[in-house]
Amino acid sequence: MCGRFTLKTSIDDLLADLFTDGSTRPLIETASVPLMEPRYNIAPTQDILVILADNSNRLKIERMRWGLIPFWADSLQSSYSMFNARSESLAEKTSFKSLLSSHRCAVLADGYYEWQKTTPKTKTPFWIHRRDKRPFAMAGLWTVNRKIRLDQPILSATIITVESNEDTREVHDRMPAMLMRGEQIFDWVVNKEQNVVMNRYLQPAVPGDFQLRQVSPLVNHVQHDGPSLLDPA
Repeated sequence: MCGRFTLKTSIDDLLADLFTDGSTRPLIETASVPLMEPRYNIAPTQDILVILADNSNRLKIERMRWGLIPFWADSLQSSYSMFNARSESLAEKTSFKSLLSSHRCAVLADGYYEWQKTTPKTKTPFWIHRRDKRPFAMAGLWTVNRKIRLDQPILSATIITVESNEDTREVHDRMPAMLMRGEQIFDWVVNKEQNVVMNRYLQPAVPGDFQLRQVSPLVNHVQHDGPSLLDPA
């Protein structure tokens, strides 16, 4: 699973890094990107930045709530169990299967947290990030709910998880499905061949791309959010 993550990289730097070839980078209008302060402990129900495609297959960034709230839900409580979606059962779950063809998205990040069970009562937090320190995106699904707030539609998203790779398996058996480059993000959110992109991107990350850092247990509490959370424990 993925229950917390970081996004401390500025949007301009993040887009310049991910879309290095320039082929899809111009499709994102940075002037309209929602502002968001550097975050070191993003938790479910909080705002995240998500790349999706419009009706003309142009990429855009939206600010969304983390935790999928289906269009039919009449309460925000529906999001509590849907901040992650297992890749193996996407096509079977009512809340997810209808989104696979046209509501795929990419959640922007530069690291995520996972907890290793060290004793029956203790879990040790680790910050997991790319070895080259570069940002990335996590494959996701998004939707809009117009039922809860009639005057204000709620955009929400979930992060898709897959089996862990060799880098992270010692801490947890799941990890986000990673999109490491701009062309992968573009393909994931735009490509109409649903089965093709699922087979292509809903796989563990290439071994060697990520590394672990044990960090402070302060990350366990959502009220803590600052760069000191990433200091080695």
